[in-house]
Amino acid sequence: MLLRYLFLLITLSCFAQQPSHYIVGDEDLAGTNIYSALQAKDNKVWLSTNNGLYAYDGALFSSIQAKGIKDLSLFGLTTDKDGQIFCHNLSGQVLVVENNALKVYCQIPFRYIASSFFIEFDDQNKLVVSCKDLIQYDSKSKTFSKLFDFKDDIAEKLSCDEKFKIYFWNDEKKYCLSNGKVEASVMEIPRLSIIQNHLYYKKGGQFLYFANLSNKALLQKNNGLLKSVNYPLPNDGSVTYRPLMSKYKNLIWLAGSKNGAYCYRTDGTPLFGNNKLFSNYFISAYLEDREGNVWLCTFGKGIIMIPNMNVIDYSNVSLLKEDDISQITAKNNAMLLGGVKGNIYALDKDKLTIKSKGFNKIEFLKYEPKSNRVYVNDKVFDGDVKQQLYKNDYNKYDVFENKKNDSVFYVTRSGLFCLDKLKNNHQLGYATRTYGVFNDEENNTMWLASSTGLEIKQKGKFKKVKAGKDEIFSNGILGINNQVWVSSNTGIYVFHKNKLTKHLTSKKGLLSERIVKIIYHKPYVYVATNEGLQRFDADFKEHLDFTKAEGLLSNAILDFEVLGSMIYVVSSKGLQCFDFNTIQKKKKLPEVFINRVFVNGADEVKNDTLLPANENTLQFSFKAVSFLDKRNLKYRYRLKGYDDQWQSSDFFDNIAVYNKLPAGEYVFEVQLTDGVNVSASKEFIFEIEPVFWKKWQFITLVFVLTILTLLFIYRLRINYLLQKSKTEIDKEKLSKEINKSKLAALNAQMNPHFMFNALNSIQEFILQNKKEQASNYLGDFADLMRSYLQHSQEDSIMLNDEIETLKLYLKLEKLRFDEDFVYELNIDHKLDIYTTKIPSFLIQPFVENAIKHGLLHKKSDRRLLISIEKDTDEMIVCKIKDNGIGRERSLVINKNKKHKSFATQASVDRFQLINQNMKDQVGIEINDLFDENNIARGTEVVLRIPVKKD
Repeated sequence: MLLRYLFLLITLSCFAQQPSHYIVGDEDLAGTNIYSALQAKDNKVWLSTNNGLYAYDGALFSSIQAKGIKDLSLFGLTTDKDGQIFCHNLSGQVLVVENNALKVYCQIPFRYIASSFFIEFDDQNKLVVSCKDLIQYDSKSKTFSKLFDFKDDIAEKLSCDEKFKIYFWNDEKKYCLSNGKVEASVMEIPRLSIIQNHLYYKKGGQFLYFANLSNKALLQKNNGLLKSVNYPLPNDGSVTYRPLMSKYKNLIWLAGSKNGAYCYRTDGTPLFGNNKLFSNYFISAYLEDREGNVWLCTFGKGIIMIPNMNVIDYSNVSLLKEDDISQITAKNNAMLLGGVKGNIYALDKDKLTIKSKGFNKIEFLKYEPKSNRVYVNDKVFDGDVKQQLYKNDYNKYDVFENKKNDSVFYVTRSGLFCLDKLKNNHQLGYATRTYGVFNDEENNTMWLASSTGLEIKQKGKFKKVKAGKDEIFSNGILGINNQVWVSSNTGIYVFHKNKLTKHLTSKKGLLSERIVKIIYHKPYVYVATNEGLQRFDADFKEHLDFTKAEGLLSNAILDFEVLGSMIYVVSSKGLQCFDFNTIQKKKKLPEVFINRVFVNGADEVKNDTLLPANENTLQFSFKAVSFLDKRNLKYRYRLKGYDDQWQSSDFFDNIAVYNKLPAGEYVFEVQLTDGVNVSASKEFIFEIEPVFWKKWQFITLVFVLTILTLLFIYRLRINYLLQKSKTEIDKEKLSKEINKSKLAALNAQMNPHFMFNALNSIQEFILQNKKEQASNYLGDFADLMRSYLQHSQEDSIMLNDEIETLKLYLKLEKLRFDEDFVYELNIDHKLDIYTTKIPSFLIQPFVENAIKHGLLHKKSDRRLLISIEKDTDEMIVCKIKDNGIGRERSLVINKNKKHKSFATQASVDRFQLINQNMKDQVGIEINDLFDENNIARGTEVVLRIPVKKD
């Protein structure tokens, strides 16, 4: 069954021209039989084979994983309206590609399975299968329904147009499936043979009805009329042919069952001399991709790739197969070729003959029409290469025939020579190895391209020619329109009247600056470089390129020649011929696809995505599928919102990474460029959220909180200032009160009664003529007054000063009472009285009060005990204990007196004022002392005084 099916789908070698081509996948697909080919929406080419399904992206062949497949011999690649890829096997399984894997889409019922069948998708995007009958599959109900009953239960080939209408030929009529209905044409289409007949649809509404395994066909154009076509195949009954139809070009290939194929116009006009092409290949499938490449798929030997059907290749000519051609020159309407075998070949109207042989390797070959001479290596022949006219010692590198006389200049490894009209040879005084020569007869200047640099000879003298300060090393010189064009490895230098006027480089249109050869064939300049061949107009503004993308077999161009409109190119891969007028600039480059986008090196994200702030490192993987030469192709990309400048990368460097992007909206754009044309952009849109403190909600909240905080701080500040003002006022008021209390305390200490008594005592000492006592007393009184006045301005006083003042006071009081008054002052040895500070004027008023109200009214035995002790590091305790009459009797005695205990009250008030500014409060405790009979025996005052810190 399989062999019969292959014979239905598929079918020597002599001297012939053939389209230039190269082989793809001869190693990757070695031994693999290709049954059908399809280009998908992403431009990848898919191949159904006996080993399963393959995908090719222009660089790699990938085998597609298959799950649950009964038979891996796959046929009939097609797509639905969404571009999803389908195929089938002969077990009746229709298969679909999902997630880069092949899965079963449906199983054709056994009753419908034929020896071969075809699948397509209709305008309702439903699967239609041509087998024993025409059936349709409903993917929702997963059932098949019959649409048409084929005569003889033989599957008819299905052809689909641009609108997914399906056509087939059966029972001498053309049928169309549209909107779920099958309708027959009015016109009858007669069968061409008893063997299966097939219909092919061509873009634009043409149909070709072909008798399978035959050379007969009917062509139906838009007018509906039928035209009989016969393809002039060799009369060999042992060979059958299968048509491979181009849907877009006016081409049909008839692939033979014994290898090779013939190529025709659809109307039967033979191409390539009606010669059998690719005789070593069994051609099984045909594809025409979006770049215009023709794919001829084979059994076991990969794919024959034809970039340009108008480029002729002579590599299959047996004579040339056995020789390596390196030199070419035009002679009238023919081409002379020279190779390593020492043969000179003549190529005339696609007929190749050996013109002459017996030479060493042909390293120089040039025909000069003016003298009708052929220059071969170190020899000169007549135009027919039969009679040798002259021989020199070394191979020539270049020859120039003067127009004004019959002399010839030529250069060799030994320098410059002249051959006059009598064939006499002359050395012209220049012995340096020289590669090019041009005699500018108008300006009487000889130009030489030597191994030491470009030189000119004027008035018998040689001198260097430079481009600025740089020497020029040339390999050829040519005169074009009163200009001298110099080829080199650094571009083309153009001189006019011996002055450099242009330096043509890759930036000005050259494919490469390494020039191989220049030919001027009016009105064009042809330039061969190590990257291909170019044709420029006279002003060097417009050009066409011929590279591997256009069908050049190898960029290693050895030589080329122009004959009329035809260009003959000799490269390392052989001889080719083409017409530049058939080479069209490729205006549309392959579409670029953004394959994957990864965030932070791990997660894949889709287009139009909102990313968190910490997912801000993105890697873009993009790809354009091209089956042409890719050396001139580059990607260019940019990230709008981050950097609007385009970045570029080589074709196989298809990853762009952006690290730690700030928050914002971005558009990633990528294009493909060949240096001239640019493809349409593909975009990937995404947005990175700002960190939460940069979001507008957070900013708004912060703004509101800031305003509220500022208002709060403002209110606090106002309250603080008000409070501070109030505190300052209170403090000022307190200060005044304290000063007032200090003054009151001073008044209490310096009360008139005390001063009157002190002065009386001094007077009494004077009256008693006790001068020494009076002087001492007066001195002590003066010291006491000085101490009062000195410390009255201070808030605090050293404990030592307080004790000394207290001692002076007690000493003066003791003189009043004579021996009836005894006092004792005890100081805790733990106290450092010289560093301890206490509020001033706190102790003395209570001592004065004890004397005045407690001891004064007692007749004898007046005792006063004062002790100062350390309580804590921040507090001392002062105890003032007297054995006077007690507070109760003192109140009784003083109640009728106008004098009030001003000192005690002033001290209490001052204590209260001091407490307002003190952390540790001043404490006063007054205890009445009684004997065992509950009779008052004195008073004890306990003062808790805080220590003031510096």
